[in-house]
Amino acid sequence: MAKGEGSGGMSLGMKFIRLLIFLFNIVFFLIGVALLAIGIYVMVDPKLQTVGHTFNFDYTNDRIQQGLSYIQIFAVTLIVIGSFLVLVGFLGCCGAIKSFKFMHVLYATIIGIIIVAEIGITIYFVSFQSKFKEQLIPKLQLLINNTYAGPPITPGSNPGAVSLSWDLIQYNMKCCGAVSKTDFNSATVWNRTNPYNSSLPQFTYPLTCCPIVAQGSWNELPLDQLRQAERCATYDQGSVYTQGCYDKLMTLIATYKNSVIIGAVVILVVELLAFIFAISLYRRKADYNTL
Repeated sequence: MAKGEGSGGMSLGMKFIRLLIFLFNIVFFLIGVALLAIGIYVMVDPKLQTVGHTFNFDYTNDRIQQGLSYIQIFAVTLIVIGSFLVLVGFLGCCGAIKSFKFMHVLYATIIGIIIVAEIGITIYFVSFQSKFKEQLIPKLQLLINNTYAGPPITPGSNPGAVSLSWDLIQYNMKCCGAVSKTDFNSATVWNRTNPYNSSLPQFTYPLTCCPIVAQGSWNELPLDQLRQAERCATYDQGSVYTQGCYDKLMTLIATYKNSVIIGAVVILVVELLAFIFAISLYRRKADYNTL
């Protein structure tokens, strides 16, 4: 048996590399399964689908067009990425265990494509980030103007998915409008009549733009508890939330910015190591059928 071949031919270094590739791909596989589960949950959960209508800007005559909302597109993206990672993890594990050269080539090619795609997406995101707000804010404001109809506080009222989504977001995130409370000044569909007290003026801002002392989420909130915000929403407007929901969301995302950057760097390093190890195993001229 030639040196470097047979059951004892693979060096400890190469065995360690195979072990690392196997462990890396177990991680890829598990991440893929997790993304698949999250994507499927987002796709089928009715509450998230209601929120999704808020971010669907393709509408005509104040009616949302049928089709995938951005929440559904996000879910589909997670499912695709998760499926892809499951495939990558499977190929990497099989290649490391069975030492199939074609699997190492295929695996290294896929990892290389992923690395290039991630770099391209990062460059695109950084360059597009400044324009994203400029394009999104006017659409959100137009959505409020053309579709917001207030919370369902009167019997038989059906304000629609978009209004419910705005109220849900404002109640849970403690914000008002896309940019500020003034976004509701031009809401054309909203009937501002106060059903609780006809002696008070009409609503100037939504009840959900005001602090409401209640336990639980919007979906668990009894509608009669909204009444505690009627003075705030009419003439006592000093306690109306001043921060828009877009800025509030960006602030929330920014709190996780460092964690996201660290996670992205770790993933990139792991992918680079997996790519290098796969190429190293492929270039080795030992017997790939045995340890």
